[in-house]
Amino acid sequence: MHNRSTSDTTRGSHRISATPPIFPSYLLPSFKFPFLRRRRISASSSSSSPFSSASHPSTPKWASSPAAGRLQRLGPDTLRCTACSADLALAAQIISKGFTGRYGRALLVAPPPPPPATSAAEEDDYDSDSGSPPLLNIRIGRLENRQLVTGWHVVADISCSSCSRKLGWKYVDAKEKSQKYKVGKYILEMERVTTHRSWGDGDGDDGASDVVVVDGQPYGTRRRMSSDNISFDSEDDDECDDVFAGTWNAQTVARRRADMIAAVRSDE
Repeated sequence: MHNRSTSDTTRGSHRISATPPIFPSYLLPSFKFPFLRRRRISASSSSSSPFSSASHPSTPKWASSPAAGRLQRLGPDTLRCTACSADLALAAQIISKGFTGRYGRALLVAPPPPPPATSAAEEDDYDSDSGSPPLLNIRIGRLENRQLVTGWHVVADISCSSCSRKLGWKYVDAKEKSQKYKVGKYILEMERVTTHRSWGDGDGDDGASDVVVVDGQPYGTRRRMSSDNISFDSEDDDECDDVFAGTWNAQTVARRRADMIAAVRSDE
């Protein structure tokens, strides 16, 4: 019988050690729990009337609201990997849908803006070329010179950090001056990513049937429209022109959208 030494056992244990699993990060809006507010409203309404428990049973306000069963948008649209559904970016980060990748149509996506307050450790994770954080749940490959339709570029392939599927590439540098605007941005293959939309039950407590919820905050009227909730709309030609001209402003867009909503309601 062959006796294994302690050193052989130690080496064998190192060889079969499992790689720690990679858990993806998630793009989460600010949470809003309408059922908690409904419970507080029903409790306060029952306690405000001394006769409600005896002769008039209290009816929760949300139970009789016609808008209580409506679905509403709970958060912004996100781009996800089609293979493992890992979050990659917000749909608002899309700059253009007219690019071409390896597998057909592709998206040009801007990197996320840096958070207001960052530590030195967090800044170490930023891209050295663009000074901004990378897309979520991606792995950036080696730099290489590649000839594309618009000329020679320095690019790095990107893949999903969860499932290792290739998603596109990142522009690191461009030879031609007219193509420098792509530096620091990403190409995501439309065949490899999908748009995810978040829906949930509406609370219907304020009686507004046309409330749109973005990032957990309702807006839809001039009173509620705030620049803090405004994100770039890649489907709006005027906003695309403003982005390419470098004049896009959240406050201006908020006023423009509020005017459009007011004009539509006045026609009704």
